[in-house]
Amino acid sequence: MQELLKNKPFVTMVLASLFNTVGGELFNIVFIVYAQTMPFAGLAVSIASMAWVAPTLTAILTGYLADRTVHKTRMQVVIKLIQVCIYLAMAMTIGRSKSLPVFLLLVAMDMASSMLEGYAGSLWMPVLKHLVQPGQLHQATSITSAASNVAAVISAGGGVVLIAILGNRFAVFALINAATFLLAGILVAIGYKAFARAEVTGNDSPVGKHVGLSSSLRMTLGEFRSSTFLVLMVGFGCLVNLLGTALQPLLNLGLISMSEVWWGSYGTTIAVVNGISSLGLILGALLAADPLRRLPMAHLLTGVMAAAATVGVNLVWLHIPALLLLPLLAMNYLLGKINPRFMTMLISTVGEDHLAATMGVVQTVMMIGAPLGQMIFLTLGNLVGIAVTMSIYASLTGLLALTILLTGLLGMNAKDPTPDMGEKQKSG
Repeated sequence: MQELLKNKPFVTMVLASLFNTVGGELFNIVFIVYAQTMPFAGLAVSIASMAWVAPTLTAILTGYLADRTVHKTRMQVVIKLIQVCIYLAMAMTIGRSKSLPVFLLLVAMDMASSMLEGYAGSLWMPVLKHLVQPGQLHQATSITSAASNVAAVISAGGGVVLIAILGNRFAVFALINAATFLLAGILVAIGYKAFARAEVTGNDSPVGKHVGLSSSLRMTLGEFRSSTFLVLMVGFGCLVNLLGTALQPLLNLGLISMSEVWWGSYGTTIAVVNGISSLGLILGALLAADPLRRLPMAHLLTGVMAAAATVGVNLVWLHIPALLLLPLLAMNYLLGKINPRFMTMLISTVGEDHLAATMGVVQTVMMIGAPLGQMIFLTLGNLVGIAVTMSIYASLTGLLALTILLTGLLGMNAKDPTPDMGEKQKSG
C-alpha cells in the first residue's frame, strides 16, 4: 500500500477520479431532490432514479472505442472539458421551468455526461495496468474503488450541508459539478506525461486498431467460452443487478410517502442512505485482510442478496430507520470486496487489445437487467403500493440468495480463482 501511495502518477489518477466522483454523486443526490419538487414528483423521481443505469448499456460501444483510441490521455482531457460545458448548460436551464420536456432535457444531458464518464473509465484501464507493478494490481483496483466511494461519502455528507444551506438553488449545484470536472481535468493534465508513457508501454502489444466492432466482439466472446466461472459470474451478476439496483429507486420512491422515517427531511434521508452505502463499499475494498478474503464469490453474492432481502423485510414490517442502515452497510461491504477482485481477474487475464471491450460486454450484460428490474419494481410501487412491492422484492432476493449459494456448493466455488488474489494481496 505504501509503495502505491509513493507512485505519483497513480495517486494523481486516483485524485482525478475522486474529484470526478464527488461532482457526479453530489449531483445525483441533488437531482433526486430536484425531481421531488416537480408537479409529477412520482414520475420524475422514477425517471431520475433509472437514468443512471441507461449509460451502462452503451458500455460495449464505449469499451470498443476506448480500445481503439490511440491518445487515451488526450481524450481524457477532452472528455472533462465537454462535461464542464454540459453542466454549465444545465446550470442555465435547471429550475427555469417545471415542465416535463425541460426535465427530460436535463435528464438527457446528465446521461450524456455519464456515458462520457464510462468511456473515460474504459480509457484508464490499460493505463492503470502499466502504472503499477503486476503484484500491486489488486491493491490498486481496491484503492481506486475505495477512493471513488470515499468521494461518494463526501458527496453525501456535503449534500446534506449544501441542501440545508442552498435549499432549492439547483443551478449552483450544477456549477459545483462543472468545477469538480474542471479540477479532474487539471489533474489529468498534471499527470499527462506519465500517463502518456504508460500508453506507449501498453501499445507495445498489438492493439488491432483497425479491427471492426464485430471482430472485437468475437474476440471478447472467446473469453467466455474459455471460462465457465466467468459465465456464471456474469449471469448471476445480471440477476443480482436486476434486483439489487432496484433497491435504491424503491427507497427513493417509498420515502416520499414515509415522512415518519425521514432523518430530518427527504433530501437528508436520501443522502444518509447513499452515505452508508458508500461507507460499506469503502470498508469492503480497504479491509482486504479480513476473513472474508478467503470466501468464494458465490458466498459473497449470497450475502449481498440476503442483506437486500433484509432491507425489504424491515421496510414492510418493522419501519425502523436505524435497522435500514445495518443491512445496507453489510450489502455494500460485500460488494466492495467483489468489484475490485473481479476487475483484477479481468485486467490480469484479458489481452490489452480487447480489454476495454471485454469489460464493456461484462458490464453491459451484468447491468442489462438493471433498467428492467427498476421499471418492474417502480411500476409496481406506483400501482400497488410500496408495501406489496417490497414484499415481492424481499421474496425474490431471498430466493436468488439461496440459488447462488447452492450453485456455489455444487461446483462454482471449485472454479473460482479469485480467493487466491485475496491471499496474494495479504501476503504482498
